[in-house]
Amino acid sequence: MRLVLVVPPAATPITLSEAKAQARVEHDDEDLLIQQYIDAATAWLDGPAGILGRCLVTQTWRAELAAVTGPIRLPFPDTVIDRAVFTDAEGGELIHAFELQDQRPLLRLRSGLGRPAAITFTAGYGAPADVPAAIRQAMLLLVTQWYEHRQVTGTGTALPFSVEALLAPYRRIRL
Repeated sequence: MRLVLVVPPAATPITLSEAKAQARVEHDDEDLLIQQYIDAATAWLDGPAGILGRCLVTQTWRAELAAVTGPIRLPFPDTVIDRAVFTDAEGGELIHAFELQDQRPLLRLRSGLGRPAAITFTAGYGAPADVPAAIRQAMLLLVTQWYEHRQVTGTGTALPFSVEALLAPYRRIRL
């Protein structure tokens, strides 16, 4: 399955002003740097490459399959299927049933096996304010940590305990 981002999130889960307040920064001299830390924290947590294994702010994705061979498990929880369309010469909408299995959406097709398909879906919690407070707070702590400790410190790569503790309930373990 190939994933293509169709509509990116409209905003990051935390704002520049929230990050500056957390870091107690009152000047505008380093806004670009702090915004880069926000973008890095978002990329580290969000989407298919993110450690949480989910989308934070609502975004639209397309899953492209070379051939439908059975039920299709979409990669993110909190997913709503917008469209499921055949992509070969026969075209047309897929006839499907949608269910949740192990908190992940599962698309069961009633037709089209062996044919290529594209499934467009939205995933995420909603607007930035709808992202759970624990995830937003972990991002603020992470951005502040990076801002205050710009140089390499020590040899460990562990996250601060508070960040790990805040994110733990939202992480999806991939097997």
